[in-house]
Amino acid sequence: MHEDGEGDTIPMRYAHNLTIVEYPNYTRVTIRNPWDTTKVLNSYTLVKEKRGLKGEVVVPLKNAAVFTSVHSSLLMELGCQECIGGVCEPEYIHIPYIHKRLKEGGIVELGNGMEPNLERIMALQPDVIMLSPFENSGGYGRLERMGIPIIECAEYMESTPLGRAEWIRFYGRLFGKAEMVDSLFLQTERSYLQLREQASKAKQKPRLICETPQSGYWYVPGGQSTMGVLYQDAGADYLFHDIEGSGSTALSIERVLDRALTAQVWLIKHHGKLTREQIVQDVPALRNIPAKISLCDTFTSGFYEETPFHPDLLLGNLIQILHPELGIQVKKAYFCPLE
Repeated sequence: MHEDGEGDTIPMRYAHNLTIVEYPNYTRVTIRNPWDTTKVLNSYTLVKEKRGLKGEVVVPLKNAAVFTSVHSSLLMELGCQECIGGVCEPEYIHIPYIHKRLKEGGIVELGNGMEPNLERIMALQPDVIMLSPFENSGGYGRLERMGIPIIECAEYMESTPLGRAEWIRFYGRLFGKAEMVDSLFLQTERSYLQLREQASKAKQKPRLICETPQSGYWYVPGGQSTMGVLYQDAGADYLFHDIEGSGSTALSIERVLDRALTAQVWLIKHHGKLTREQIVQDVPALRNIPAKISLCDTFTSGFYEETPFHPDLLLGNLIQILHPELGIQVKKAYFCPLE
């Protein structure tokens, strides 16, 4: 490994769980375990041709099994749609190109992301499998034993929106798009910081809550999660900023209601349209929340596909909702006020 001399570390400005070191003949990528930061989750050696190195991935990739809509969407943006060989759960992927290719047989449906169809993956023989890891998954069993490199897309566990977005610099390098993604990320960063600066000038910080109860629990983003940070960067007083962690936490409905009764803004994501009546019908106590509701229809808005790597788009939308007086114009509204 050391015959290639010293490597150049690409300075990561926001991503804490990603290290990229470029050597003359390969690139070394290390992903820190976001659930136990003293450990490494995975590491990869990106090479132009097979060299028999540990964790070797030959790039640029030509044929990837992509388990999530967010990464499928990113490949579309990078102009690498031809590299999508297979996808999981296409019913959650709102990309016309992918549905057309599925019909034509150019893209293979690989079943459920948690229990993919191993026979179909075997037949596809992808260069890599791109999936989102989760805590205590206990490894990938038979999927791992296939010998196909598994790219663990753990960007969603970063603790800031720009930290998450910066992972585009890793994914782009897998597909031979290093310059393109570095420049894309700089544009996103510039736009995000300008918007954050504008939001900081607002006189008031509206009290904000988000989401709705599911199966008796209310999942709220932690104060160090990308969404928790985003709400604060948009100039909100996020009422659960003191909840630890960079993921979501399940709280009792009573505990959330305790604070929610003072909220002014309530952001809800839902796969499809909703009315206020539908939102409160299962838990009548929700009727007492005085906040104005803004709804994001994740079925039609492109929220999950676009905002992870372009948090500036979402930030602009949130500032518009929280601080209409600032007069921010946005290209696209993900959350819209509920009449």
